[in-house]
Amino acid sequence: MNVVLNTDEAYVVLSLVTSSVIDHVEVSDETKELVRGWRRDHALGSVELDGFTERLNEAIGTFIDERTRRMMRQRGKLKVRS
Repeated sequence: MNVVLNTDEAYVVLSLVTSSVIDHVEVSDETKELVRGWRRDHALGSVELDGFTERLNEAIGTFIDERTRRMMRQRGKLKVRS
């Protein structure tokens, strides 16, 4: 499987996660402002968002590769190890 997000899609992920943190995680107001600032720094069209998108795609690819490597053939059947 190959998953590659473009910058718009990565921005949606970034926005959803940061919004969830701000709205649903018990953190200080100062921390919420730091998260908002980080999100502003990674606005659409920014170099920071480009870098974030690249790192996110690498992380997703690594996760998929690790899960795939855990699969092994055993007596003609595909077995997934968790």
